[in-house]
Amino acid sequence: MNYFDEKINIINLGTDEYVTVKESIKIICKILKVSPKLIFTGGKRGWIGDNPLILLNTKKVKKTGWKPKYTIKKSIEVTTNYLIKNQWVLQRKK
Repeated sequence: MNYFDEKINIINLGTDEYVTVKESIKIICKILKVSPKLIFTGGKRGWIGDNPLILLNTKKVKKTGWKPKYTIKKSIEVTTNYLIKNQWVLQRKK
């Protein structure tokens, strides 16, 4: 089956790995050189509607030969460093 011939076609780009919120925060804080006190108020499952884990199904994109350039941890580092250098992205639009 050629997925690109379908009228509606959802293809997830991602890796076959995941990180927890705590792991993501640890990576970001290391780059920012900060040590905030973390307080989680949503209990073990987080807040209502929260996803404790997001792991994308990337089978479709793999069939095309596409591969991620970075691991998820490296992607967090790259994104954080980009935002540090391009703070205009974070500015509120009027």
